[in-house]
Amino acid sequence: MRILAIETSCDETAVAIADFKHAPPPRRKKIDSQHYSDRSNVDYLETLSSVKVLSNIVSSQVKLHAQFGGVVPNLAKREHQRNLVPILLKSLSESKLLKSKIKDQSAKLQLKIQKLEKILEREPELLKRFKKYVLPLKPPKIDAIAVTYGPGLEPALWVGINFAKALSYIWDKPIIPADHMKGHLYSAILQKDKVVEPKFPALALLVSGGHTELVLMKGWNKFKIVGETLDDAAGEAFDKVARILGLKYPGGPEISRIAELSKSDFDREVGLQRVKLPRPMINSSDFNFSFSGLKTAVLYLVRDIGPIETNKLRPQIAKEFQNAVIDVLISKTVRAAKKYNAKSILLGGGVAANELLRQKLIESCQKLNLRGLIVEKKLSGDNALMIAVTAYFSNKKVAPRLAVRRVGAKSNLRLSV
Repeated sequence: MRILAIETSCDETAVAIADFKHAPPPRRKKIDSQHYSDRSNVDYLETLSSVKVLSNIVSSQVKLHAQFGGVVPNLAKREHQRNLVPILLKSLSESKLLKSKIKDQSAKLQLKIQKLEKILEREPELLKRFKKYVLPLKPPKIDAIAVTYGPGLEPALWVGINFAKALSYIWDKPIIPADHMKGHLYSAILQKDKVVEPKFPALALLVSGGHTELVLMKGWNKFKIVGETLDDAAGEAFDKVARILGLKYPGGPEISRIAELSKSDFDREVGLQRVKLPRPMINSSDFNFSFSGLKTAVLYLVRDIGPIETNKLRPQIAKEFQNAVIDVLISKTVRAAKKYNAKSILLGGGVAANELLRQKLIESCQKLNLRGLIVEKKLSGDNALMIAVTAYFSNKKVAPRLAVRRVGAKSNLRLSV
């Protein structure tokens, strides 16, 4: 199965094309009803053997939004309109699917243009580029078009969705709406283009700028959120604390970089005596998180010690903040894994690129004798390959003639079965 996927949920514009290959279905005396809802689900999910990535193009808007200290939705929407067509063409070219132009068939072409103008009426800049560069192309050899429909920034989501609808219409291919958070979860099973199946039940820690969740997986497409943030997501807290410390956006990489500058001798003699931050809810009986108070603790610390001491202690503050966040994440994940008898732990999301978090989770998996599946760093951020994988597993196709009405943005979408 070949899927072309589109991701525009936040500040990355991404297009990917991937081939999904099957292995012969395993023989089973009896289907485990706790894990699988029907026979077709077993065949489809269990027999995926490999993913061949034909292209995976991402255009980041980080530099544009850095001056504002965070993502501005309308700016993200504008950039998606500008970037989608060039990225699509590059993706098709890398996949060797960019074919010569079709001949002009005036009557049919005019009808298509009228329909496209209706689909992309809210994206005039995208429509202009679409008519000029995409409309004349021969339909590529793909089986479906996947697109993120939530969660995310609604103006940004709609650009990708309407672009997918336009492609679906002119190429006569079905659309598969994909859940962004499932994408982060499923990206952890991709290890160098090979599919590594988790042992069920599995526990997934999803950590990004907008979400922090612990998700129990009893089987493929069997999800239950068992813990989540009650306020700021971990990635959001990194961004806010970076701003307090006078660091650049995005905050996660900057805090990690500054934390590395912390001198161990100085930590023992001065730094750790002055810099001690709380571990919010680390001992609570549930598996929820809260990082807003931790951010506030940094704010009060900086206010109390003043700008000169803040500048001197910046590496120690960054290190202690990073340690506090990761201590809470690991502690909650380990306790949840024990409670639910997890056999695997998955780690996904943008914050999964944090080296200390990766190391701590690997160590925890080794101590618990669990299979640890940690997303590759290159796939930890938003990308379209994770959307293609999610679409493959969901396989909920919407026919081109129905897509215009049935596919829409859900900015607050919650991960579910």
